[in-house]
Parts: sequence; C-alpha cells; structure tokens
Amino acid sequence: MIHLLSVIDKIRKKSWISIAAILFCTVVVASPAITSSLTDDSPEKKKAEVDPKTKLLGIDGARHLLDRTVFGGSPESLNEYAKKTRKEAVDQLLSTLRVDAVTPLPSWSQKTPAEVRKLRNQNRAAFGKKRRQWENELRIWWTRELLSSPSPLTERLVLLWHGHFTSEMQKVRSPHAMLKQNNLFRTHAAGDYNKLLHAVALDPAMILYLDTHKSKKGSPNENFARELFELFGLGEGHYTERDIKEAASAFTGYSINPETGNARLIPRQHDSRRKTVLGRTGNFKAPDIVDSVLSKKACSEWIAQKFWKEFVSPTPDEKVVSKWAAQFRLSKLSIRSLLETILLSETFWSQEYRGALIKSPVDLVIGSLRRLNMSEVPAGLALRSISRLGQNLFDPPNVAGWPGGTDWIDATTLLNRRRFISEQLPTGMIYLVRSKPTKTEEKQKDSENPEADAESMNPDGMMNPKMGESMSDDAMQKERPQRLRNREMRRLRPQASARLEQLFQQFRQLFMSDTDAWIDWWLPLKPVTDADHDSIGFGRLKDVLLDPTFQLK
Repeated sequence: MIHLLSVIDKIRKKSWISIAAILFCTVVVASPAITSSLTDDSPEKKKAEVDPKTKLLGIDGARHLLDRTVFGGSPESLNEYAKKTRKEAVDQLLSTLRVDAVTPLPSWSQKTPAEVRKLRNQNRAAFGKKRRQWENELRIWWTRELLSSPSPLTERLVLLWHGHFTSEMQKVRSPHAMLKQNNLFRTHAAGDYNKLLHAVALDPAMILYLDTHKSKKGSPNENFARELFELFGLGEGHYTERDIKEAASAFTGYSINPETGNARLIPRQHDSRRKTVLGRTGNFKAPDIVDSVLSKKACSEWIAQKFWKEFVSPTPDEKVVSKWAAQFRLSKLSIRSLLETILLSETFWSQEYRGALIKSPVDLVIGSLRRLNMSEVPAGLALRSISRLGQNLFDPPNVAGWPGGTDWIDATTLLNRRRFISEQLPTGMIYLVRSKPTKTEEKQKDSENPEADAESMNPDGMMNPKMGESMSDDAMQKERPQRLRNREMRRLRPQASARLEQLFQQFRQLFMSDTDAWIDWWLPLKPVTDADHDSIGFGRLKDVLLDPTFQLK
C-alpha cells in the first residue's frame, strides 16, 4: 500500500495520459484497498457501521448509487437522493422503471414488412443506402432515449441485456428487427427472466443473427443452442456437446414470417424426434429447451454473476453471488427482485468496491451530459462521442458482447476520452447556448400556442408519444449536429462557460458546501492530481474531470 501511494505521488506531475496509463494498471485493480485505507478510520465510516441502513446517503452515497445505476445524477437528483436512506433511495429508483420509451419512434418504423420488401425489390442499391440511413437513425433514436428518458435505470438495463443477448446490426441488416429487439429488452428489462429468455429465443433479430432461420431437419445449426447454454443461460461447464447437438435439433424449422416479421415454426422442416437435453427427454421444440435451461440452478447463478459484474466489480464473490441467486430463484426469477437484493446489499455499498468499475463510453458520455443537465444536446453529437470511444450501439464486437473493464482502455481511447472532456463537452454546452431561443422568440411561441402542448407532456416534463406516433424527419434532422464555425465557437464559449459556472453555484446553494463537495459529486475516489480551485467555468470542470479517477465508478 505504501509503495502504491508513493507511485501515485510521483505521477502527480506527469501528463494526464501518463497518469491514466499507470492508474489503470494500479488504481483500478487496487482501488478497494486504497479506498479502505483512506476511509477505515474516518468518523463517517464508524457512524455508518453503527446503523448504515438508517443513515442518510449524503453526497458520496448518492453519487455512488446514481453512478452505478443511472449513469450519474444532476445536482437536483443528487440533492434528492442524498437526503434518503438506502431503502428509501432504492425504492425511489425502482419506482422509475418503465416498459416503453418516451422518444417517438423513427418515421420508417411504421413501414410494414411488405412495404420494406417492395422497396428492396424496386432498387436494391438504393434500398441499401436507405437501410444504412435507417440504421444510423436508429442509433440516434436510442441515444436520444438514453439522454432524455425519465428512467435512465431502464436504459441501463436495456444496454445490459443488449450486451448479454447480443445481435449485431451489421449482420442482421434489418433496423426494424433491431428496433423490435431493443423494445423487447425494455419491456422485460426488470420483469420476469423466464419471459425475457423465451422472447429472446424467438426474437427475429436473434434468429437472423445466429442463423436459426437456416436450421432445418437433417441440417441443424448449432449457433443459438451453443450461445443459449454458454452465454445466455448457464455458463461453461453446465452442459455437454451432446446437449448442444440435441438442442440444436429442437430449434430446426423456425423462420421469420415475411408478412408479419415475427417468428414462426414450419412443421415439415422441424426435427420431431425425441431428444435428450440437460437430463430431460421428450419431443422438444424451442420453448422446451428454454424451460430446461431456466430450471437449472446454474441459470440463476449465471445471471446473478452478470449483475455483480455490472453493478459491483469485475471479480464476483462466489459466496455472495450464490446467496443472490438463491433469492433470485425464490422470487421466481424476478429481475427487479434481484436488482433490489443487490442495491440493498452491504456488498454494493461497501467501500471495498468503490471505484472498482471502469466507465463504458455510454457511461462516460451520457453520464456527463445528464449530470450537467445537457440532455438537450443533439443526440448525434453524443452518439459520435460514444462511437469514438469504442462502443457502437447496436453493434457489439461479437456474440459475447462488449468485453468491458480494462478493454475499454487503450492509447487511442484514452486520448479520445481526454478530447471528450476537453473539447466535446464544451462544444455540447455551446450547442445549448446557441439553440436557446431568445425572449422574443419564446413570447412569440407562447402567443401562438398558449397552452404549450400541456396535454402532450407527462409529469416528468417529457414528450409523451401517443400510440403510433413517430419522429418527424425535421425532428430527426435536429438530432444531427451541424458543424460550428470557429468564429461562432469563440463567440459563444464565454456564454457556455458562464452557464456551467451557474450550475456550480446552483450546486453550492443546494449543499451549502465548498469545492470539495463538487469533487465528491464527480469522483468515486480521492483525486490523484491537484485541482486549481481558483478556476471557473470550463476550467473548474476540467480540473476535476481530467483526474484519472473520473474514469472509474
């Protein structure tokens, strides 16, 4: 420990990238030990040990909860959760879960499979170009939902399931199927894992991605059966190659109905013989194999381990995971129940695991923007930043999803993370200043529509899309950022910096505290570089965010 702290002290004077490179080899791995060493003797630690469940979260606890679950909290949400106990905070958080998106769907989503097929047959080259446009708009649509959703916890779970039940848009080549899958994850995000796994097994995007539609009697395709056992439901060591082959035959004959776009079974192409899978024998079809997976103890333990890695640390504690899995089984595989068990556990709140996770690109970008009340920036701007950092929405690198952890960090992504903090965050704030209507424009708008579309807003102030409502082409165009001229950037930067300084002053008013509270809001561990507390605006923010510990959560 003494050696590690001395290393940190030596690198304080080095460049940001040098600090980051060393810290991700040391602090990330050893952050639990550092945190414990720094806090074990503090009065707050001793007080928490007396009765942590009834103690108010405070800034540190609220930041930890919101960083791990909703990408990070604004000053208002931080203030709200800081005044709650663990139980109150978790109850409040879980109450925000929803099963649908608030962002109107892209206009092309209303096209039927027949209409899409007609477009493709008319001119395949033109349709290919149109399809790629739709794919980009789908990414923009989800980025807008990540930025604007009143339930970012729901979107974190959608992202988790997207990485767990991977489908790649590049192979599926159907934005309609990928949109349907994304909404499937949202519908079941915190619901019944039984229903989720059954729905995924016959999801059109999954059928296309893992070639289930090519699997026929006498020529079964093993792709989905293998991933069902290895990645989706059991984990390695809980099945045999024979189980995979037999399960693959149960998935023969399934394809996609060209009229509806849904899965269907063609009996003549299905292998109807008796099969033995995971110790059970019968004339199995796809749902029967899924039931066999769900019945195994290993299934609940596999998902509990997945949630540990998402919310706690890269290295699961088998004893704790086993207890969580047991509770998961008792709840009949309720995902919400598992999430509640984890968020109320001493493990989740332990100082040992603070700063143990590396932020994904979505965490870094969406979290920073939402934390700064910048959700109104063009979604395309945020999407571009996320992609540059190595996370392409709807296109994980392979069937195992994004590897995460230290795989997010290399020489290129470290440099791009610095650029996001130093250049793209200020640019986003400049976009907000630029797009803010003048008082004259606001008065004119109010006079034209005195009720301000009150009926179209929900209590959270978000547009409440009606059934079948879609995003207009003009609305989609606004999500694509226009290039700002250097002259305009220079002219608007002081206003943008002043807006950021206003947020800082608002934060101080909420917490009646000093700059250290501002640091506590952003960083999970004590900073390893010295911030200039005399800075204001973007300078104040960069001093905190360029500290390597900001990359952790």
